[in-house]
Amino acid sequence: MGHTPEQDFVLSGGPGTSVHSARSGYLPVPLRCVPHTALKEIAIYLRNRAEAGTASESAGFTLYRDADVPFTAEDRERLLASGRHFIYVRIADQVRYRAQTERAVADAVEDPRLAVAEKSAIVYETSVELVNELLTEPDLVAYSGRVEGLSRSISTLVLNDPQAFSHLFAASHHDFYTATHMVNVATWIVPLAHALGYRAMDQLLQICQAGLLHDIGKVFVAEEVLNLKGRLSDEQWQLIKQHPIRGWTHLKSFAGIPTLVHDVCRQHHERLDGSGYPDGLAGDAIAHVSRICAVVDSFDAMTALRPFKQRSLAVADAVLELRAGVPHWYDAEIVDAWVQLLRGVHDADFRPATAGARAVPAPKPEGAERRRNKRYKCDCPARVNPLVRTADGGLHEKPGIQVTIHSLSSFGLGFLSPRALEVSRPVRVYLQAGTWAGRFVHGLVARCRAYRDSWFEIGVELYRDDPDGFEV
Repeated sequence: MGHTPEQDFVLSGGPGTSVHSARSGYLPVPLRCVPHTALKEIAIYLRNRAEAGTASESAGFTLYRDADVPFTAEDRERLLASGRHFIYVRIADQVRYRAQTERAVADAVEDPRLAVAEKSAIVYETSVELVNELLTEPDLVAYSGRVEGLSRSISTLVLNDPQAFSHLFAASHHDFYTATHMVNVATWIVPLAHALGYRAMDQLLQICQAGLLHDIGKVFVAEEVLNLKGRLSDEQWQLIKQHPIRGWTHLKSFAGIPTLVHDVCRQHHERLDGSGYPDGLAGDAIAHVSRICAVVDSFDAMTALRPFKQRSLAVADAVLELRAGVPHWYDAEIVDAWVQLLRGVHDADFRPATAGARAVPAPKPEGAERRRNKRYKCDCPARVNPLVRTADGGLHEKPGIQVTIHSLSSFGLGFLSPRALEVSRPVRVYLQAGTWAGRFVHGLVARCRAYRDSWFEIGVELYRDDPDGFEV
């Protein structure tokens, strides 16, 4: 018997998390979006079921297809139908798998038999894996060809299909990985640039590369500063503001990177009135593509769901913020073009702002979703430690359980657990996602429901400023 999809998801660590899965010696491959040709002459493994009530790393792997037996599209559909969402390849085959994946992506984008939604998912997930590697080892000599290849695939997708943006937007993740932010910007900036008149492949190729690399400077900022919860000190804020220059300096050290990519890396936090950083540029001194990047970069930052943020905005509210930033921060033509793209994928009708007033989204139609804190899927490895009150009134942290958070909102999170947790039990959740690794949040278990095969569905309501007197 195979895993349920949720169990397989918990055990794998999810896409974009190969650094967490490498400990086992195997790399998870998401079945729903990998082209089967990417697995040519590579041995395929399945993860064994863990013992009942555990999510053990030592559950083991079983050979499914030897390297000389082709893995076909029918194999993929059969495994998906059986509840498998991931297969595994050995870490020793990682280089071959990556190279074949990116060649297969280029072929998939040109394949008229594939739906645009499937092409978009393949391109997006492959890009996330590449940027994850770049953030771990930002040596562009090794990765420049792969960055260019994926940028070409994204640009081709946009040029070939007018509906590409809606599918790329649907494929995007809303979580707190730096990699997914960079890929969101890259896959959104190309359709926006296209809508603004950039139609040549060489232009879109450079614009996509700029999106993929715009935040590369963050690898040179100390994690404790990037991850700080609460208000930054003046000194810490100055360190954060250095990331565009650090990234620009890094890119300049490699030959062959276009000037446009340099400009966007350095200028994506500049604002039209000169209030941005790092150089305080204003108006036309800011490159046009940098102004395009500023809009999509800000939009993703506003709507990303992060437990450490005081709030994350809904799409309609983020549009309000962008509109309010015109003309002081953002270019009006670019914001209008972005809103027009969003109209095609979102159920709100965004009304244009009137002179001297903020924009107001039109009321949603009857029956439209009204939930204030929408939940999003995410792939965040974490450790959940129950907290108990001691005799002297303090709190004791009990041994925890390894999970993968699969849903997230501004006020809560959800995951599957191999054991039950008491409702109203305070917990400390250690996040293990990219630059957030080692940080933690606090909350109360709000829901614990029996699931399948001795698993439990857990919901945690996050604290706001640690209420109820818990001194954590």
